[in-house]
Amino acid sequence: MIIFVADAFVDEYVGGAELTTEAIISSSLLPSARIRSAEVTQELMADMKHCFWVFGNFASLKEDCMLYAIKNLNYSVLEYDYKYCMFRSPGKHRKALGQCDCHETTAGRLRALFLAKSKINWWMSDNQREKQKELFPFLAGQTLSSVFSHGTLNYIESLDIQNKDDKWIILNSKSWIKGVDEAVKYAKDNDLNYELVWGLGYKDLLAKLASSKGLIFFPLAGDTCPRMVIEAKLLGCELILNDNVQHKDESWFETRESCLEYLRDRINVFWGRIEQEIPYIPKKSDEKGIKYHIITPFYNAQDFLGRCVDSMKRQSHADFHCILVDDLSTDQSYIAAEAAIDGDSRFTLIKNTEKGYALANIAKSIEKSGADKDDVIILLDGDDWFASSLTLSHLNTYYSSPDCWLTYGSYVMHPHGHVGPEPSEYPQRVIDDNSYRQDQWRASHLRTFRRHLWDKINHEDLQDTEGKYYKMAYDQAIMLPLLEMAGEKSKYIPEVLHVYNKENPLNVDKIKTQEQVRTAQEIRNKKPYERLQ
Repeated sequence: MIIFVADAFVDEYVGGAELTTEAIISSSLLPSARIRSAEVTQELMADMKHCFWVFGNFASLKEDCMLYAIKNLNYSVLEYDYKYCMFRSPGKHRKALGQCDCHETTAGRLRALFLAKSKINWWMSDNQREKQKELFPFLAGQTLSSVFSHGTLNYIESLDIQNKDDKWIILNSKSWIKGVDEAVKYAKDNDLNYELVWGLGYKDLLAKLASSKGLIFFPLAGDTCPRMVIEAKLLGCELILNDNVQHKDESWFETRESCLEYLRDRINVFWGRIEQEIPYIPKKSDEKGIKYHIITPFYNAQDFLGRCVDSMKRQSHADFHCILVDDLSTDQSYIAAEAAIDGDSRFTLIKNTEKGYALANIAKSIEKSGADKDDVIILLDGDDWFASSLTLSHLNTYYSSPDCWLTYGSYVMHPHGHVGPEPSEYPQRVIDDNSYRQDQWRASHLRTFRRHLWDKINHEDLQDTEGKYYKMAYDQAIMLPLLEMAGEKSKYIPEVLHVYNKENPLNVDKIKTQEQVRTAQEIRNKKPYERLQ
């Protein structure tokens, strides 16, 4: 479980920091939760000590909680401003009181120590990072900048930026630091046709920028990475800025195209680093030339398909092909899958004309996949997803050996984040006796196998007495024959590679439980397969 802490989230305030935090949260593959900083207590931290924490704006976080985090938690900090300062801006502090000596105070040093003990600090600009290091040389971290969801970037790219008027936009604000009066004065002094913009919704503001000549922005103190400036750049606006815009001279900000390229990678940069701190996520990355064929049947999974597809696109090992099968969904699942794929040639989307159910869809898709005998088949339901960007790379460490024909392993449950209880390695006696059907079920997610192993299954063993593919317990119908044939060439993977979605109301654990149990028993009563050499 990833715990995100912030003073506010986008449901109550749509600011740059909140939008960045939300883009990160919504892209999390691991289960996550939002907690407002004012609501955090030591008791809560102790109860969720096993989780990884990400602190965004945390002005309301109590000092005793900071001390507890320093001593006991694994966490990261998104530093949007200068929290060692009582004004969160040394420039504003100096304007108000003539100087800022917050870095010498107990409160300032505590906040610096809070950053120092973070597993990774994320800065919004190189300038901000260097200014904090001047005061606290022990601070480290990486520049992240503003983070945009891929959906937001796609929306920005969809807007018409060719038909602009002659208006210069100045965003009105009650905040002193935004320098509204200075921007207005500049516009008047230079006879610019300007418009003060106030109270627009986020998409309306983007549309306004798309149709406007430019943006004037004169913050009165260091603004680490103002999101509106980036949005204006992406929307083809001319920019009139002062030196308090701290990211404006960074190389990625030179052109609209360089901005887009840089921003599309920010989510991967963040999660690629955070994944290194999650103990049950694999750390190895082995880039062997293995081809994966991912079979993904789905039914009424519109709320989850985006995350499922995104988890595949984010894989560091990119040599895969996925077949997604819409099994007569009655919601917008097909449209959601199509939008998530977004033209990526590694995905094939099929819409059934008659109900197939998971096992039939898997069998037909494997035949359509064109997988060679040593290629690897992966079974991934459309309402589930990969747990990290290293899932396929970690599989490479197993399948690089010809003695690996099959893998199964551990998973984490969405949304509560518990690791699944049943996966474990089969005892040697079960392997020797080929008694998988008599042992407890262990072969859980993620299930993968070589194509040549699948080809040796008699499909009558995947079908009921009426000659139809089983509608329930398809995992056991497939895996028991494969395990029996593979024996010691089946490998248990203890690292978590898979997120199992318990939130879906259509989850088989929640519906037709009796039918599930009856079918599983029928499968276990079938004759076991002989071991292959």
